[in-house]
Parts: sequence; structure tokens; C-alpha cells
Amino acid sequence: MKQSTKQAQRRDALVAALRRVAGERGILQANVRTVAAEAEVSAGSVLYYFPTFDDLVAAAVEGVLEEFYERRRRIAEEVADPRERLRAMIEAGIPDEISDDLRIVYESIALLPERPQLRPLHRSIVERQVMLYRATLEVGAGLGAFRPRMPVAAIARNLVALEDSYDMYPLLGLGLDRAVCRRAVLDYAAIALDCEL
Repeated sequence: MKQSTKQAQRRDALVAALRRVAGERGILQANVRTVAAEAEVSAGSVLYYFPTFDDLVAAAVEGVLEEFYERRRRIAEEVADPRERLRAMIEAGIPDEISDDLRIVYESIALLPERPQLRPLHRSIVERQVMLYRATLEVGAGLGAFRPRMPVAAIARNLVALEDSYDMYPLLGLGLDRAVCRRAVLDYAAIALDCEL
């Protein structure tokens, strides 16, 4: 038991080191040597705990995605009013600043052709976010707060797609004001749900 706890701590430390390297330099610049240097261990130690560098990248991306999803899930659970919940979820989905961790997620998309093991992680976060929105929209429709003009599943998917697109803007060097981005998504939701937001 003691050994597995120690191993888990070392694995966590390596994941944290990768996240720091990727946050500073970008995930495409991270490799076994840069992570080992950041963690102050040998390259062999990195590969002892993660048989391949791709396994370490997958663990880091998965950790970031889980944290991001959990924040969104808590918002959905803590805000009772469907309109307020929808506004809070959109605000969380289009933050004022793209964090290093969120940047890792978007940069890791470029790795998908060479690292297909990342695909299930990305599919999962998209689907789970869609389900959070869908649940909010269905509750709101049931309470009469929303009057969907199209299938709720399509609205939920569009909300996630809009968030992802607007979150890519800063990474592409497009300096569109984040409040303007959020307002655009809220305007879409208001039209699609026939309500004021």
C-alpha cells in the first residue's frame, strides 16, 4: 500500500511537471527531457512511471479535462434557476483569460493524428459538457423558462461548439473581447430557447 501511494505521488508529480512545461512552452514543445528537468529526475524515471511519453501526455490532458468538467458540473448543481445556471455555465465556458491548463487542452487537439489515445478523452469531455447543457435546457423547458425552437440536443451541441470556437480565438491571436464572445453565445441561446437572457 505504501509503495503504491508513493508511486501515485511520483506519477502525480510528473503530470504536474508536464503541465508546467506545457503551460510555459506549449504542449508541442514538451518531451521526456523537458519534463524530467522540470521534475528534477532522470529521463529514465519518467519512463519508469509512464511507459511512453504519450501515456504521460494522456494523463495530463485527462487531468485537465476532469478538472474543467468538475468546475462546470458544480456550477450546474449549485445554481437552481435555469436561466442563471445557463448564464453561469456560459461564463465558465468562455473565461476572461485562457489558462495554461485550458491551452493544453486545445493544443493537444493538434496531437490527435499521432496520438489517437487522446481522442476518447476529447470526445468524452465534449459529450459530458453537452449533457450538462442538455440537462439544464430540459429542466428549464420543463419549468417553462425556456421554449426551445429546435431539439434541445442540437442547442446543447451548438453551445459547446460556440464556446470551443471562442476559446480558440485567443490562441489564434484574435483579440475579440471575451464579454462580447459571451454575449454572442447568450444571444444565440436566447433565440434558440425563446427567452430573455
